[in-house]
Amino acid sequence: MAPSRAGSFSSTERRNIAIYIIGIMFYKIGLESFNGAIVSLAADRFEAAHTFGKIGALNGLNQAMQVVGSILVGPLVKAFPARSVMTTAILIFGFISVLFLIIDAGTGGKTKIANGGQVKYGKWDPDGLFPLYMIAGISHGMVELIRRIIPCDIVGGDVKKLRKMDAIVHIMYEAAGTGGAILSVKMIEILGNNFSSLITPPLF
Repeated sequence: MAPSRAGSFSSTERRNIAIYIIGIMFYKIGLESFNGAIVSLAADRFEAAHTFGKIGALNGLNQAMQVVGSILVGPLVKAFPARSVMTTAILIFGFISVLFLIIDAGTGGKTKIANGGQVKYGKWDPDGLFPLYMIAGISHGMVELIRRIIPCDIVGGDVKKLRKMDAIVHIMYEAAGTGGAILSVKMIEILGNNFSSLITPPLF
């Protein structure tokens, strides 16, 4: 049997890469839908006099927590497999996205479809966005770092394979992000920003 060309993927690697790309694309679409929903929701729910200041603080804290999540990855991947850590982070993120929906629905919120085309928010304190979005930031930071480690588990230390896989994953990941942002706008139009992240949990 002729040896494979340098930098070419084996059939097992191609299968694993395809599974990984599909999974990470679903995650990215869900992520962009979630972020779009939260920022839009915050813009509507915060008091007009403090809206932009609070949105800035909300995004700033979320990004700070992403850094914390990235720092946590180091000791966690030493104790557990990287894929297990990534799966746990995504599950936590998914739980947070479900929690937003439960809180709003449980306090009287309704989708646009169920309320004659008008948004009806639940009766909850919008400052509750801060702790939940911060926890989501930790999970986001963990996933963003671990997704750069997973390729080594799939193709090993072959530099050519890693570069090729990284290029493919990057293109598909960014395409999914663009699709997720567009989908978020459509979901807000249909369901309202309080329920537009309804697609995030199943995608995660």
